Amino acid sequence: MFQNILYSLGFFLLFYLSWDVEFNFVPNIRETWIWNLEGKFGTTSPKVGEDPIKTINGYKFNKQFYSFKTNSHQVFDAKYLVDFPLLGNGYLLYEKIGDEVNFYSDSSELYWKKPINSYPRSGYFASPVLYLSGDNNTVFLLDESGNQVGKQELNGRFLTDYQFDTKNKGVVVLFSGGEIYRLDEKGNVIFGFDLSKDKPNSFFKSVSLSPDGKLTTVHFSRENKDWILLLDGSGKSIEEFALAKFFPHQLYIATGNEGQILIQTPNSLEYYESGKLVWEKNKAKQGGVYQSIFATDSFFVALMDSELLFLNGKGDLIRKKRISPSELPIRFFPGKLESVFYMETKTDLVQFQKL
Repeated sequence: MFQNILYSLGFFLLFYLSWDVEFNFVPNIRETWIWNLEGKFGTTSPKVGEDPIKTINGYKFNKQFYSFKTNSHQVFDAKYLVDFPLLGNGYLLYEKIGDEVNFYSDSSELYWKKPINSYPRSGYFASPVLYLSGDNNTVFLLDESGNQVGKQELNGRFLTDYQFDTKNKGVVVLFSGGEIYRLDEKGNVIFGFDLSKDKPNSFFKSVSLSPDGKLTTVHFSRENKDWILLLDGSGKSIEEFALAKFFPHQLYIATGNEGQILIQTPNSLEYYESGKLVWEKNKAKQGGVYQSIFATDSFFVALMDSELLFLNGKGDLIRKKRISPSELPIRFFPGKLESVFYMETKTDLVQFQKL
């Protein structure tokens, strides 16, 4: 009897002390859908969460565009290139050296044709669509209808990088001369200024947005040394720190909502908090400039030595997945739900979902 009373008292104290306490459980990240790009077939769409067949616009395979909306592929003349919003509708046809852009509906009906001699980049939601000039010194801002929006055009000294907001809240654009523009989904300027005014003789190479769109990471070099600059939602500097190595090219960076920064280099994977290197993992084999990396609201994912590494917000490893070298390179893109993101390999599309 006395023992039962002690057990009851202990349970009550445990329940009382743990009430309203937040526990950081390990996220359960699962593959919930796979689609073969060449065969145009896949596993059953998940019953819980996002239906990829109704969410993803389509994909390119062997220079053909396959539309999920119409369950068909479109074959174009070899002179045309195709661009499309991954989570939007329709697609754009343009020539690499040409003066015309054509927009088609999902059913391949021509909606409009305009005399534009710039290269379109639609991002995830086509809001806004970036049109890059041939000399890369001007970016025009248009909507899905081909009409100018917001600031209409951005000017700088050679475009080096841009990243679209994963939640349809615009884009950040960076020029090598230091001109940076953070735009909302209508092309209006949230902030825009010339970083080189405070950092003369610098070359600005890479940019990254946090999943909530409130933080921007800028990578630049000065006097053969690489630096990282973290900006808040108004463009104000939060922190700045030097990297141990110099890279004469763009780096692929994932920025967390709390200011954590995960950097992919050809030689290593590096994790930073509050401007300090927390850990560095050296790669068994040096890779090229492009290195796959992605951030969600609660975790990071990066490719390292043919393995996908899933990391929580503190940079701790929570899961691994082997990737065959024959499926490389890979890229990631968001879903419309915060719990969902996708990976595209040479052969497959894969949906990952946090459960």
